[in-house]
Amino acid sequence: MTNTKTIARNAGWYGLENGIGFVVTLFTSIAIARTLGPSKMGYIIYVMWIASIVSTLGGMGIPETTRKYMAEFLGKGDRGTARYIYVRTLIFQMILATVATGGLLIWVLRDSNTEYRVASVLVVLSIWPAMVNFVSAQANVATEELSTNLPASIISTFIFFLAITATVVLKWGVLGVGISMLSMRAIDFLVRLIPTMKRILAWENVHVQPLGLPKRMMAFAWQSVTSMILALIVWNRSEIILLKYLSADIRQIAYYSVAFSMAERLLISSVVFGSATGATIFAQYGRDKSRLPAIASSTFRYLAMTAIPLHFISAALAFPALLLLYGNQYRGAAMVVTLAPLLCMPKAFMAPMQSLLQSMERQGFVILSTVIAGVVDLGVASYLIPAQGAVGACIGSGAAQVIAVGMMWGFGIYLYNVKLPWRLVTKVAFISVLASLTACYIASELAPLWGILLGGSAALIVVFSLFYLMRVLEPEDRDRFNTLIRMLPKRMARAANGVLALLIRPESVSYAPFAALPAIAVKEKGSHE
Repeated sequence: MTNTKTIARNAGWYGLENGIGFVVTLFTSIAIARTLGPSKMGYIIYVMWIASIVSTLGGMGIPETTRKYMAEFLGKGDRGTARYIYVRTLIFQMILATVATGGLLIWVLRDSNTEYRVASVLVVLSIWPAMVNFVSAQANVATEELSTNLPASIISTFIFFLAITATVVLKWGVLGVGISMLSMRAIDFLVRLIPTMKRILAWENVHVQPLGLPKRMMAFAWQSVTSMILALIVWNRSEIILLKYLSADIRQIAYYSVAFSMAERLLISSVVFGSATGATIFAQYGRDKSRLPAIASSTFRYLAMTAIPLHFISAALAFPALLLLYGNQYRGAAMVVTLAPLLCMPKAFMAPMQSLLQSMERQGFVILSTVIAGVVDLGVASYLIPAQGAVGACIGSGAAQVIAVGMMWGFGIYLYNVKLPWRLVTKVAFISVLASLTACYIASELAPLWGILLGGSAALIVVFSLFYLMRVLEPEDRDRFNTLIRMLPKRMARAANGVLALLIRPESVSYAPFAALPAIAVKEKGSHE
């Protein structure tokens, strides 16, 4: 199967997984926010964020090592070594998860607010299955079969939905939130682990361990952990801590979290496509790494065509969406929800270049980019938060994301001669601004629901019309999109094919596709590749 079809197929499966999660988490987050209100919500968000940091941090070093090296050896056809890597990293992750959970549990029992202690303990206990679960999830990504992660995600998400519904109906408050999180993560862990282990342990057990493999894996794991510690500042709401201590209004945490959550929902398509491409990048390293720069370049093109219009239009519709979903009690978050979609847009472009640098074992450039961005984030946010609250936190985060992603792509362009489609980016940005202004004008004149429906519809008409008139899509794009369209139900597939036929002009000049990517020589300065 070609890289194009593999990426499209995995994007479809991963998209289904994330789409289900998106709907459920949207409903549950709104229900919890409305039930608790911004004051209580602010405190419980702070407690849950502290616990999630530990889980996220423990989920990066060893699991990312599992994905990187399993994919490399599977790309070479060496399933015995891939099996060995999975078993060893799983055991090591279990030990690490036990230590992390125990340490945080002691902290919670000693220092947490009495009113939230039981809920906090439940959230902390959920760290263990969450951390261990990352290894099996990344092992499935390494096989380029993202569909294997779907059953666990669907079942655990459904359990979470039921638990949160019971929490709201029965008024369990923060205790119900803790029960829901522990239940979801435990079910996700069990449903994913058992079939993954059964499948991988069935592979051949014989392998010849390559010279220096443990050393490479350990170095990569430490770099991943270091990178993640720094990334927590830039990507994982570190501004919440600054808001807690620099702002006198506890509601600012809730405002920032709501805006951050709404903006992150926009990243679902970018995360899906970036993750699917990342799986292929790691496997392609074992097959033929000379093609990696071209894959990263083409991925950037598709991310630009989807992320830029989506984030600009969403910025125009963010305030009416806030009023419709969260109510007037969150009206104070108006400015921050408007800024958040634009300021978090750089994150949509991070995955392909981060995967490229990681596959080449050049994580030092990821770390350097994140260090500089983290300093900017802390400096800007600390300066603005006392006066601007959540808005200042959002601006600090946005400035850091621009710097981090910009530097990563800058390194990729310099080291690997990655070519970016600047002309297409200019076209798409122009189209997106016009669509956003259209949506903003219509939404400002109507009630929130009608403003979103009519403003969003008008913006989409502008986007599709100008995509056709300015020839944004190329003939080769048809085959790539058709791979995804064939996964849709027949009626939806026919409609999608009709839209695709209108958008693509057969006389358009072709753009190099994934399937026929030229071999681009790797020009890495000072590299030992």
